[in-house]
Amino acid sequence: MKPSSKSACERYHDRVAPIYDDMYQDPYWDFYHTITWFNLKKHLPRTMAAPILDIGGGTGYWACRLAKSGYRVILGDISRKMLEVARKKADRAGLTDRIDFCKLDICDLKSLEPDSFDLVIAQGDPLSCCRHPSRAVKQVNRVLKKDGRFIASVDNKFSGLRVFIGQNKINDLEKLVATGRTNWFTKDRSEQFPLTYFTPDELRKLFRRNGFEVISLIGKPVLPIKNSQLLKDRESFNRLLKMERQLQSEESLLGLAGHLEIVGKKK
Repeated sequence: MKPSSKSACERYHDRVAPIYDDMYQDPYWDFYHTITWFNLKKHLPRTMAAPILDIGGGTGYWACRLAKSGYRVILGDISRKMLEVARKKADRAGLTDRIDFCKLDICDLKSLEPDSFDLVIAQGDPLSCCRHPSRAVKQVNRVLKKDGRFIASVDNKFSGLRVFIGQNKINDLEKLVATGRTNWFTKDRSEQFPLTYFTPDELRKLFRRNGFEVISLIGKPVLPIKNSQLLKDRESFNRLLKMERQLQSEESLLGLAGHLEIVGKKK
């Protein structure tokens, strides 16, 4: 494939694939992933034979975790390099018999049969990173079985506002307020793919417009713990986790979160 034929999103993720996991190795992301796992577990299929689609699954963090739990997973991602890393990771863990690896764009799932999955997950914000979030949610709805669940994380619009105010970028701030969109924060223009931020109401409407009943919406995390030294102590970590789980669904606190996570059920 010629470099020019790749999208900016694919180009960026191909480049960072070898170091991607290293970017998320600290207590904050351990906390974030723990929150996510608690939420995912509530919606896992009852039977291990039920197939799960991990779309935008990158280097396979969640695909491997689900496979270790006994599920069969299709890991789809726009980046071949990310999939290569995921395949090696799964091979080392002895999980390749439970995971299939496919180059897929969340906005184009036509290679997958309709009504195929009991659960689709989209962690790492692929809905925010794609060009057409509405098209992506519609595509996921098509491949889900009736009453199947779609669990997706996205970038929270309120957190984007804080970033641009903190950087004194008034033009970017105005664009984000007007459109909910900006570009990925990388200096290489060829890798600056569109990035969409969502408010809680916008995210709910996106799902309802495309055939989903909204089951839940949480912030990840709502506690202001970025760079907190408390996370390095395991007892404090667990106490913070307990408080986070009590607060993460509070509507008035959702704006504090860096990310939002929605659970939709196909009607």
